[in-house]
Parts: sequence; structure tokens; C-alpha cells
Amino acid sequence: MLMKNRSFDKIVSFMQGASWGLVILGAYLFFTLFYPFGLIVALIGGFFGASIGFFMVIFFEMAHIKQEMYKEKIKHTEILEKILTQIKKDEKLFDN
Repeated sequence: MLMKNRSFDKIVSFMQGASWGLVILGAYLFFTLFYPFGLIVALIGGFFGASIGFFMVIFFEMAHIKQEMYKEKIKHTEILEKILTQIKKDEKLFDN
């Protein structure tokens, strides 16, 4: 289970980096494509070209956050189970 989480984290981190590359590439390509039509149009085109990559960055960041939340819930569950077993042991001691 732990090895799967590490590989998942590596894949998500790689995809986040690739998404940032897509932001830069999309902005550059759309800017150069629309530059003959004027600077304002090129800036708007660059923004729309980058928006695809921004969407991917947000998607993979959400996946990373969900994975971190899952790890924290597992830790909290383990702590609560330890507390529960300790309470049960204490109740047995005081029942006499």
C-alpha cells in the first residue's frame, strides 16, 4: 500500500510539472499564432492557450490534495483505534 502511494505521488508530481510546461507552451504557441492580428489579440490568445494547462494544473493539484487528505485520515483512524483500545483496557481495570 505504501509503495502505491509513493508511485502515485511521483506520477501526480510529474503530471503537475508537465501541466506547467503545457501552460507555457500553450501560451507561447497561441501568442505567436495570433500576434499578426495585433498585440491585444495575441495576449488574449495566449491567455486562452494557457488556460488548458491551468485546468490540468488545478486538476492534478486537487488529486494531490485528496491523496494527502486520505493519508491524514488513515493516520487519524490509527490514533482513534489506539485510543479506543486504551479506553477498553482502562474500563476492564475499573470494573473490579
